[in-house]
Amino acid sequence: MRGRTIDTLALSAMLAVSAFALSACGGTSTAATTPRPPAPVNLTVYIDNSRVSVSPSSVGAGPVTFIITNQASQAESLEILPSRSSGPNPLANTGPINPQATAQVTVNFSSQGNYSVSADGGGSGSGSIQAASIHVGSPRPSSDNQLLQP
Repeated sequence: MRGRTIDTLALSAMLAVSAFALSACGGTSTAATTPRPPAPVNLTVYIDNSRVSVSPSSVGAGPVTFIITNQASQAESLEILPSRSSGPNPLANTGPINPQATAQVTVNFSSQGNYSVSADGGGSGSGSIQAASIHVGSPRPSSDNQLLQP
């Protein structure tokens, strides 16, 4: 009977030491993980001889990929500019896009507002093609819970 009491006491001591050792393994950091950025949204841009069209014309702030097709009779470059006067520097621009060709440009819209999408005649600055405008609203949610995201 005495041997069993020692075994039980030894087992209890080993369990207490194991529990203490396991509790020391956890970290003390309470830092949260950084959420992923929103998933990119594709906007289609159509350029012809008279105007630029963008669909959809409104999107939430975050990364946006513009997929551009040039259906004009000459090469055109596309520029994306803030509508408010913040200088002549575009957020993004493409090189000349040949007629019947496509191009792609990505912009990360970090602030809300209205933006102009214009074609400039391959850098000639002709300005005869009417620009389109897009509205960037509040930031889109993180893509944390979306499958198949990088």
